[in-house]
Amino acid sequence: MPSYGYVGIDRSGRNVSGKMVAADEVELEEKLRGLGLWLVSAKHDRGESKAKSRKRRRFFEGRPPRQEIINFCTLMTFQLRVGIPMVTAIQVAADDCEHLGFKASLLELKKHVEAGVLLWEAMERGSKIFEPQFISLVRAGESSGTLPETFLELQRYMEWQEQIMADVRQATIYPAVVLLVVMSLVMVLFTFVIPRFVMLLTSIKVELPLPTRIIFGVSDAVKATWWIWLIGVTVVPAAVAYGCKRSKKFAIFCDKVKFRLPLFGSLNSMLAMSRFARNLAILYRSGVVIVNALKLCQGLVGSVWVGSVLEDVVARVEAGDSLSESLRRHPVFPGLLIRMVSMGENTGKLDDALNNVATYYSTIVPRKIKKIFAIAEPMLILFLVGLVGFVALAIFLPILSLLGSIK
Repeated sequence: MPSYGYVGIDRSGRNVSGKMVAADEVELEEKLRGLGLWLVSAKHDRGESKAKSRKRRRFFEGRPPRQEIINFCTLMTFQLRVGIPMVTAIQVAADDCEHLGFKASLLELKKHVEAGVLLWEAMERGSKIFEPQFISLVRAGESSGTLPETFLELQRYMEWQEQIMADVRQATIYPAVVLLVVMSLVMVLFTFVIPRFVMLLTSIKVELPLPTRIIFGVSDAVKATWWIWLIGVTVVPAAVAYGCKRSKKFAIFCDKVKFRLPLFGSLNSMLAMSRFARNLAILYRSGVVIVNALKLCQGLVGSVWVGSVLEDVVARVEAGDSLSESLRRHPVFPGLLIRMVSMGENTGKLDDALNNVATYYSTIVPRKIKKIFAIAEPMLILFLVGLVGFVALAIFLPILSLLGSIK
């Protein structure tokens, strides 16, 4: 559908210009009358060539950092609460934005809103920066007249996500450094240091004790199969990621394995349940129908397995079952979540019950992260000490034996 650049007059006699999508000038004039404007002139806006347009979109369509979207929600909450018009609020947010791609998206959003399109429709037409949950909440907020509160909820949710990621990064820095040191030490020992001792001790024909024979055997195996280890570290993770994208069954299998890992399984489960409870609470509180809210949550829990389970939950709720009964049929959902949902349904305060579950997980997940990595750190250090000690023992035992025979 073509776009027109127009000049119109409002009820107070002021000139108003802008762009609007319409089939022809007659439809353009009808749309402007619906907005209280009288058309003075219209010009068909041919815009850029398709190649240039695609090139510019590819340049700008990078997903901005989460902090940029948080700042956008914060600005929109404040401006809409004090009565600033939507177009002006979006322009101010665009002026304050530092990310070029997001800035271009906000300016495009402003043009759509100026043309009379609702905010959620403009977000849906634009680039894929805004997730379906974000757009659905904005739609519900516009319909119910609670758009400032909706942006506030989105701000709090994304700040919670940012805090969780910050906790994970902070907790994993030290173990990651230790693990890197361990791997580097192992590679140096078994490829450079130990082979030299093998040549030395073999040439003087010293009887090798068991620890030394074990270390030398491992060193020979590492030298002979180094390419297998390289493939295991680089190709296998890439193949697993590709398989998860191509096959839903394989992705579900990988998720089930993640949920059953010794230390990290419970953490993965808590993170998925936390995302589910918080997203469902925000959507339901904003006026989204429970079935639609569950459908949106399928892609927001961060787990293909839980998302596939929610498909069955949606089918059962549509068939007339209660949400708590539908969740109870699947062991992936913990008892706490099911009990709180059941209480919320009985009291008519499902959003409060879900919010309480989300708040509980918001408190317990950071503690769980710190607890897991507090266990992992000493285990890595003990492994490093044990490895170095065993290698040192394997090297010094034949040297001591050689010194004893010389005496």
